[in-house]
Amino acid sequence: MVSADGLKTWFDYQLLFAGLAMAVICVTAAGSQLVAYLGTLPLTDLDIEPTDPTFALAVIGGGFLVIVLLIVLTGLLNRDRQ
Repeated sequence: MVSADGLKTWFDYQLLFAGLAMAVICVTAAGSQLVAYLGTLPLTDLDIEPTDPTFALAVIGGGFLVIVLLIVLTGLLNRDRQ
């Protein structure tokens, strides 16, 4: 016979996997919308293409800079004040 605790654990994992699947779908949809938006930008006037590796490195570098800035700000805000 199935126990109530086992059923609850199974249901918790099912909710976790369903949430993970929805998160993957949302991230994929947002990524495709972002790529479609980047395709509409007038980057051809500047001779920059969204598929160019230099453009991808610039976007990754900007994201890395934001992450480092957030880490530094978190460290500054969580210091013990004396």
